Amino acid sequence: MVLKHQKYQYVQISSDHFVKIRVFKSRLEESNPPDAYLILNRLVKRLPRKAKVIKVEDLPVEIRDKLGIKTEEKTETKKEQK
Repeated sequence: MVLKHQKYQYVQISSDHFVKIRVFKSRLEESNPPDAYLILNRLVKRLPRKAKVIKVEDLPVEIRDKLGIKTEEKTETKKEQK
């Protein structure tokens, strides 16, 4: 699939695994809403040459939960609640 106008971007979930997502630029604002991202559930090991890679920390919390990726921020808040 072509990476035309950066509609499709990749989220790095480990050192050699990526998840493909669809980004709706018309829904993106300064607040970075979760409805601007659509997870395509495609696990990829090799990226296309011109692919844009997003860090997990840059995604909204709702999208991180859907991906099932644990981040350090979440573990710290859980420790504080106990």
